[in-house]
Amino acid sequence: MVQSFVKKEFTPTFENGRLPKLLYVCKAEADHTKLPCVMHVHKDRLEILYIRHGRGIHTIGGRQYHTKQGDVLIYNSGVIHDERTNPDAEMSVYSCGVSNLKLEGIRENCLLPDGASPVLYSNAFSQDIKNLFRMMYTQICAENTGAEEVCHHLLQSLIIMLVKQIDRRIDTEEHKEVIVGERIKKYIDDHYSEVHTLESISEALNISLSYLCHIFKETTGYAPMQYIMRRRIGEAQSILINTQYSATEIASMVGYDNSNYFNTIFTRIVGMSPIKYRKRWVDGNSNANR
Repeated sequence: MVQSFVKKEFTPTFENGRLPKLLYVCKAEADHTKLPCVMHVHKDRLEILYIRHGRGIHTIGGRQYHTKQGDVLIYNSGVIHDERTNPDAEMSVYSCGVSNLKLEGIRENCLLPDGASPVLYSNAFSQDIKNLFRMMYTQICAENTGAEEVCHHLLQSLIIMLVKQIDRRIDTEEHKEVIVGERIKKYIDDHYSEVHTLESISEALNISLSYLCHIFKETTGYAPMQYIMRRRIGEAQSILINTQYSATEIASMVGYDNSNYFNTIFTRIVGMSPIKYRKRWVDGNSNANR
């Protein structure tokens, strides 16, 4: 028998003993992740995603990342993100939503400082992280007695493990083009449902049209109107699965006066109509809870 003793005291990770709360845990197989989860944002929670298998293309905070099995993706509260499977590799993931998280020196419901890389290459810790997600998912789905308390402690373990691995160095690149690109992105994020022409953005920001298109593509990887389109459809996806608004009402809410055009764009990006998407989501959740 070999005993290993705890050799030193530790400093608590969570500020003032305030403990995070698990809102949900999800296991998504390839048949679900092949549907893109287009640009959306969570303002009231942090989301953590672990890639169990395959590869993906994730845009987080305006920057694109080619992700792979074992990677952990951190979506800070208020950060826009876009998720899609790499066309050459199916992807399956675990994810969880977290609230009431406060780490010293970092915004509420954020796991890393603004500007730090949101992709963590877990390497040697990958299996441990996968096991923590698996245990949380199994406990919640089985509705075991005490599952909520067990998951409460498993979540703390997951966050502490991630915190110790996060590279908190911030990309401080501040050259002119980065600043301008971020300024354009912020304007579009604030007005995506109102913008109908590139000229209106150019006039509002007093930036030439050609320069605006060039800088925005360099910053985000998307042409401005392509970004606006994905931002609108991403918001529509969230409204579809969280409310009972009709597709026509949602079209207007995200900036489309013509509901038929909205249906066409949604189908082209997501792979199915808004109504089919809502039904698939509802049916999928019903089956998962049986």
